[in-house]
Amino acid sequence: MKTSLEIKPLTGVLGVRIEGLDLNSDLDDELIKDLRSAICEFEVAVIPNQKLSPEDQVAFSHLLGPYSPVPFVKPLQDNSEVIKVVKESTEPDAFNFGGVWHSDFSFLPIPPAFTILYAIDVPPVGGDTVWASTTTAYSQLDEPTQQRLGEITAVHSASASYSPAQQDLHSQLSNMNIETSETANETQEHPLVCEHPETGKPSLFFNPTYVRGLKGPELESKDDEEALLKWLNNWTTGIQFTFRHKWSSGDLVIWDNRSTQHIALNDYKGVRRELNRTTASDLTTPSPYRI
Repeated sequence: MKTSLEIKPLTGVLGVRIEGLDLNSDLDDELIKDLRSAICEFEVAVIPNQKLSPEDQVAFSHLLGPYSPVPFVKPLQDNSEVIKVVKESTEPDAFNFGGVWHSDFSFLPIPPAFTILYAIDVPPVGGDTVWASTTTAYSQLDEPTQQRLGEITAVHSASASYSPAQQDLHSQLSNMNIETSETANETQEHPLVCEHPETGKPSLFFNPTYVRGLKGPELESKDDEEALLKWLNNWTTGIQFTFRHKWSSGDLVIWDNRSTQHIALNDYKGVRRELNRTTASDLTTPSPYRI
């Protein structure tokens, strides 16, 4: 792509590093357009060496799209659009926020287009985040499989993560305010194969955490459904589709939820990890998630 940005691809599949960019400076419309195009094309963009207050991060996020509401996780007291993702060094090592493969809030009618995560305090070793390209996972399927999956609807729900049964687990994170609710048991259907509204590329809009069921003409039994769920889980998280980021303080990472899923690794026992997160809505209407 032609751009004024200093871009360095990080893998042959997804991920790009953008150097020499100060997000606190005046960013003109053409630069934001190029940045947005890079995020959509490479799916994950790493912008290092930033110094951002919560207000700075919100202002930048608004350049990508309006605020995308965040259910269940309470924001900062003095900034309603920022959630703090933090695990203290003294907290149990068995649980890690975001520590399962997921796409952010895919159970919403219109999930966030972009997530923006800013590293404040990160472990010297461990605590990496891994992303998988669901665009590439789709493109590497044979045509009959693509056609078959295109007839399937995925049933998304937050039940396994934010129902009241999970409250004790979330309460282990003393500096995050997560309130579970019976509303987590509600479901939202999205097509399994979605066309990206900006790149036009099809992808598998799937993640094993929030996709709790499948509907389709060839799924004649629960066994068929469970077998396909297992296969999709294994296929879409294959190492050949992934990029792994080692965090440094000051890193800002933006990813496209419409074409990726991700996991935060829980391998930093006894070390603190803190990041601020914002989310931006899809600008397109109607949403590509609804058919």
